[in-house]
Amino acid sequence: MSSRKEEGKGGEKKSGFTSKLEKQAVSILLAKEELEKKNIELENAMAEARKANRARDLFLANMSHEIRTPINTIMGLNELILRESQDDTIRGYALDIKQAGDILLTLVSDILDFSKIQSGKMELLENTYDVSSLLNDLINSISIPLRKKKLRLTLDIADDVPYKLSGDEIHLRQIIGNLLSNAVKYTKAGMVTLHLSWKQLEEDSILLEIAVTDTGIGVKQKDMDRIYETFTRLDMEANRSEGGSGLGLAVTNRLVEMMGGKLKVESVYGKGSTFSFAIPQKVVDSKPLGDFKKQYDKSVRKSIRYKEKFIAPLGKILVVDDNAMNLAVAQDLLRKTKLQIDVASSGAECLEMLKRKEYHLICMDHMMPGMDGVQTLQAIRELEGNPSRDIPVIALTANAVVGAKEFYLDAGFEDYLTKPIEPEKLEEMMIKYLPKELVYLSEDENTDSAEDVGMDGMDEEGLVDIGINASHGLKYMGGSRSLYKKVLNDFHEVLVEKQEQLKKMLKKEDMSGYAIIVHALKGNARNIGADELADEAFELEKKSKAGSLEEVEVQSPILFSMMQTMRENLDRFLNREDSGAAEKVEVKEEKKAALSNEEWKEKLSVLNQYLDDFEEEGMTKSIEELKEYQMSESRKKLLRMCEKAINDFAYDVAMELIATELQA
Repeated sequence: MSSRKEEGKGGEKKSGFTSKLEKQAVSILLAKEELEKKNIELENAMAEARKANRARDLFLANMSHEIRTPINTIMGLNELILRESQDDTIRGYALDIKQAGDILLTLVSDILDFSKIQSGKMELLENTYDVSSLLNDLINSISIPLRKKKLRLTLDIADDVPYKLSGDEIHLRQIIGNLLSNAVKYTKAGMVTLHLSWKQLEEDSILLEIAVTDTGIGVKQKDMDRIYETFTRLDMEANRSEGGSGLGLAVTNRLVEMMGGKLKVESVYGKGSTFSFAIPQKVVDSKPLGDFKKQYDKSVRKSIRYKEKFIAPLGKILVVDDNAMNLAVAQDLLRKTKLQIDVASSGAECLEMLKRKEYHLICMDHMMPGMDGVQTLQAIRELEGNPSRDIPVIALTANAVVGAKEFYLDAGFEDYLTKPIEPEKLEEMMIKYLPKELVYLSEDENTDSAEDVGMDGMDEEGLVDIGINASHGLKYMGGSRSLYKKVLNDFHEVLVEKQEQLKKMLKKEDMSGYAIIVHALKGNARNIGADELADEAFELEKKSKAGSLEEVEVQSPILFSMMQTMRENLDRFLNREDSGAAEKVEVKEEKKAALSNEEWKEKLSVLNQYLDDFEEEGMTKSIEELKEYQMSESRKKLLRMCEKAINDFAYDVAMELIATELQA
């Protein structure tokens, strides 16, 4: 009995233990199923997240493109307003649009870059770049807001930094540009300073050290930890007038990290901030950069006090540069010269434009993506059917190291200008290489004074007798009698040289060479006022360009006879003195009546009407009538330029000059 009871009790115990195990097993199975279910849900969620990320990236990329398209259209049309408008108020509005458009484009770029960084798709691309070119482009990028806010830009650039490096120039430009634009944006008064120095790492690499300091609002200490957070703008109350998404510094910080550096900030609230970083870069050429600061300071001083030296309304030039701000700066520097300026942003675009239009001069950047300036120059010289194949090409470069001039001349450039471009040097280059007959020299403090205008001992009537219009010649010389006398002497020698050259071209039956020489003779003759000789040269130029050898052979002896006669007459005239001529001019000036402002503008309006109606007789009559009055040097200058424009049949140029005077 007892044993059965014990068995029963043991059986019950076994049965209870089994039941417990079964429950645990069921719980484990249920937990496993739940875990598998949660894993599936997690995988689905991760897949949805990846899908959402892809959709976000695709959306941001597409929206970036879609937004950029209308922005580029707006900016392009606005650029046309900046190029063509002479109204300062309208140009002011257009500059504001340009600044706002640049901010909008930066915002779009920041959003797209942030998306790429987040998705791990941002790639660094190494290329060779000039440090001086990088600095020049960065300075130009903030030039408009700097001027608008009347801030000073100071440069602390190491003279001995290697001038050519290799690294991700595009993103380095973006980083420094973002720091500079932020410094300008949050600085109301004072200055922004760009520091650049370096340390040697290995034989072929350096640590490039960059810092941007400002005297702006600064950052509060409690906000320092949040400064690189995305979509965060600090101290909104103090900065409520400034736009921005709060993405710029976040993107900048991540880019610096990707390039092997760390973005640091030091700031005192209310006094300013310094953002700095250091990144490794490979050395391509260890030649020292030189004194970039000195060159920049000199260009700023010249631009502040500068006055244009000439106008050339009929001159056509092409400026080629891959940087939009550089193109804008070059156009702005030459705006008052009234040159017809076209721009191209690449070598390929330059070549396309040369197929469609003839230019007198090309200014071209050296370092450009795709075809650089040297390669583009070679392509220009080899381009079939290019009417501008042999015109002067000037290199625009930030490369100011020793040997630069020899490099560009050897490469085939006519000359070169270093960046930052000095307005005075740029205009001197234009005067030197543009065709002389297109350039109207302006009067400045270096031109001869009012009493210097005249022939200083030369008999004007005597010049007319030998086929030279002295008033025309003086006009082309900017009213300078000393320069005119020199050019008359030079022309005597030019006649001998050109006649020999033309005869050689005829003997070789080289009509192309003949056309080039007779074209130059035409310009020389026009400059001294030998209008009949210039007209005869022009007729032969047209015939030689058309390849009409027989007609050129028949007409050339007439030209040679005119040249011979002119040379003999000049020889006699230049050796004869007439001391009373200057006195006659002075007496004549004293007897002239003066014009009031109202009378001056009334007579200009009459001339303007003749121009509008294409009445040549009326134009000549109006000009001659105005010459009979006393007037200031500025009015004489205007009259001379109008007369030259009329002689060149550039009536629209004369009307524009008059319209400007009437509005004054």
